[in-house]
Amino acid sequence: MKKSSIVAGSAVLMALGGYGAWCAYKKMNPHGAKELKRDMKNMTRNMEKSIEDMM
Repeated sequence: MKKSSIVAGSAVLMALGGYGAWCAYKKMNPHGAKELKRDMKNMTRNMEKSIEDMM
């Protein structure tokens, strides 16, 4: 029980740290954040399409 709570707590802290870093980047460079978000959506869509094509 103790190890699982440590792992869960560290995962939550990592997620919060990543979210904080994203918010700081978005505030410092809003245009770059929009481009990055758009690129991530395109990459996700392309990966889904390639997986569908394989099946």
